[in-house]
Amino acid sequence: MTFYAINQKFRAAPADRAAEPCGDRVLKVAEMFGIGLDESYEVALYRDLRIDVRAGDVVFITGPSGSGKSVLLRSLVQAIRQDHGTNAHVVNLPDSAADATGGAPHRPVIDLVTGPLERALRLLSAAGLADAFLLLRTPQELSDGQRYRLRLALALDALLSGAPADAPGAPRPPCLRAGLSILVADEFCSTLDRLCARAVAYRVRRLSTSQGVTVLAASAHDDLAEDLAPDVLIIKHEGSGVDVLYADPSRAEARL
Repeated sequence: MTFYAINQKFRAAPADRAAEPCGDRVLKVAEMFGIGLDESYEVALYRDLRIDVRAGDVVFITGPSGSGKSVLLRSLVQAIRQDHGTNAHVVNLPDSAADATGGAPHRPVIDLVTGPLERALRLLSAAGLADAFLLLRTPQELSDGQRYRLRLALALDALLSGAPADAPGAPRPPCLRAGLSILVADEFCSTLDRLCARAVAYRVRRLSTSQGVTVLAASAHDDLAEDLAPDVLIIKHEGSGVDVLYADPSRAEARL
């Protein structure tokens, strides 16, 4: 097992603004909530949070918007990178279809995924793009939700082939790269309708299990937890509250 300790804090006022005079509203809000406005005042978002993450785990971070899910996701990825070095192959879900396709927006979807046709179909299906008509369209002809699913498929393609996510069509080895393979997906399926989102979560869970891919996902939609079936469920509450739940109870006991 590998425990990662997460500590994350921030200053109430950036150093370059701490010396500036504050308006009445800023002072009143700071007084109401007991927040210091000098640069030395720090707020701890996470303090010695210990999380056990193993190869092939699905880790799902959920909680209200603005509670610090993205901060935790980035901190966890950074901690894993530091621990595994070059053995950690991390692919972030691209921010847009243009980023994912690497400047090839006019190519049909089926041509954007590398490898044999059966492999391409499997990855596209895992991302919720199993409709034959969609596979023949270009990214520009897809809806926003379909483009999100394409980004997911191309991220999985890059991860399972060991190549960068922005190099579609480049020669890639057919097998998993040695080491830890990690898919990072902030706002996971947040733009999809809930039925589609749950179906994609279920398929990503199956792919993770069959391919040994580690998934680090975050979303304010806690309805995904049932289908994603995370090995590690992290519930971030408002403020500094956080719960870490393991599918295997023995892992929770080992943390104590």
